[in-house]
Amino acid sequence: MVKKRRKTQVQESLSIEKAREVIIRIKKLEGLSKHTLENYQKLFNDLERCFSKRKLVSNFTIEDARRFIDWQLNEKEQFKEVRFRQDKKIGVSIGSANSYLQYAKAAFNTLQDEGYLEENVWESLKNIRRQQEQVDTLSEDEITRMLNVLDRTWYADFRAYVLLHTLLDTFGRITEVLSIKKKDIDYQNASITFQQTKNNLFRIVPITTRTLDLLEQLIRETEEFDSEYIFLTNTGKPLVSGTVRKQLRDIAEKAGVKRRIYPHLFRHTASKMFLEQGGSMRVLQKILGHRDIQTTMIYSHVFDTTIKSQHEQFSPIKHLDEKQGYKTRTNKKGRLKRQ
Repeated sequence: MVKKRRKTQVQESLSIEKAREVIIRIKKLEGLSKHTLENYQKLFNDLERCFSKRKLVSNFTIEDARRFIDWQLNEKEQFKEVRFRQDKKIGVSIGSANSYLQYAKAAFNTLQDEGYLEENVWESLKNIRRQQEQVDTLSEDEITRMLNVLDRTWYADFRAYVLLHTLLDTFGRITEVLSIKKKDIDYQNASITFQQTKNNLFRIVPITTRTLDLLEQLIRETEEFDSEYIFLTNTGKPLVSGTVRKQLRDIAEKAGVKRRIYPHLFRHTASKMFLEQGGSMRVLQKILGHRDIQTTMIYSHVFDTTIKSQHEQFSPIKHLDEKQGYKTRTNKKGRLKRQ
């Protein structure tokens, strides 16, 4: 620990409620993205749920920090404020708990720098270890079934059809795709610029002419609303992710896709399909907008499968054997024979 101020110089301690106001004000001045600010809001929402809004941040102990992470993993009720959700899950994933931990460390570091704290108890907590798991993805059949049940003579269904194509073609996060404006589309170079990204850095991604054509059709369809945004509600307001999530569940049910469907699933699916077809992990990193290649490596199991498949197809030994007329087979005793 590095002591920065004497006790007599530490300002009056803040409640969680007041600390939220300080952090959000500072982070806004730092120019952080809307998405990041929302995550800080979620952190303080959960701190209030786990403890109380009146608890002083200076009273936080290492045990309180551990208690919060344990609450995230085992007690937090998700979708608590969403009335129509019947399947309210208890506990978040290890990845989500680690994300909350990183935001808590950053928030309390800021409070320490501002003189509200002498030490940051969160700093001594390490990320929870987790075994690498295969990310959940959709099959091509499931995607096709979801697209085919959409009646494109209806505006909402056509909008969903265009949105699904855009999600898959751009590998974008739902907030990035919904924030696309007409000016962000480059028709000459067939690309989209994501302005509102997770790391607050703009990102240009190429798109196919098929998706470009669909976006053009949607823009013509909504001309009467005179909006700068592309994905709009039936009344011309910018579409929000909550509405998309509900519509995706309805589409999946209609298509007979019996699994949990959510927007980020299409980002995972696009990444898997990209690698399966021989795409580069480094290129995928750029498309996804990951600063660190390790973040992209969650798809490494797909890359490993692709390597194995291509090795079997293009192995130099196989090439030499085929050139010399060798064939490899297994005899009845399980031993390899060369012919």
